[in-house]
Amino acid sequence: MIYIIGAPSSNAKAVYYAYKDLGIECKIIVNPLELLDARKVVLPGVGAFGALSKFLIESNFNDPLRSLIDEGAKLLGICLGMQILGHGSEEAVEESGLKALEVNCRKFQTLDLRVPHTGWDQVLVSKNHEILDGLGLEFSAYFSHSYFVPVEKELTLASTDYGVGFTSIIGRDNIIGVQFHPERSQSNGRKILSNFADW
Repeated sequence: MIYIIGAPSSNAKAVYYAYKDLGIECKIIVNPLELLDARKVVLPGVGAFGALSKFLIESNFNDPLRSLIDEGAKLLGICLGMQILGHGSEEAVEESGLKALEVNCRKFQTLDLRVPHTGWDQVLVSKNHEILDGLGLEFSAYFSHSYFVPVEKELTLASTDYGVGFTSIIGRDNIIGVQFHPERSQSNGRKILSNFADW
């Protein structure tokens, strides 16, 4: 069973339907008590870092999520859900993330390229991981974001270039994050979601 955290204004329903199309059992949850027996959790997110941070705190998701991570449950963060895995973001300096990974998000600063970074782009794989099985060393995915996680030698599994190189897939132990939207990335994205279910 895949548990999908249904934060307001998130892409939880799109992720839910993508898993249903794959024939994989899943459930959207808004009550942290439903996480008690979870072994696979997806944290989707779109919109503002501060809003998602406040939702997780006010809905009492933070402590159960941290406990699950400590217990070895698998967690997949999608887009903003990947960014919230870190400590914080330039988007909302007064708010904190889950602090599961030692990263902070920065805003794209480019005179030549449009922000937000929206549309299809290339993902360049730098490390092997089960989440990437069957995708090769380079594949395309759909992005939509104005903030990014810088490339981190120990944590970055794949990167993308948009005026600056940034982390498009991050991972450590039982935590994975993808900056792109797998639910909108056609067969490549479905492969990511399927691999997470099999991981």
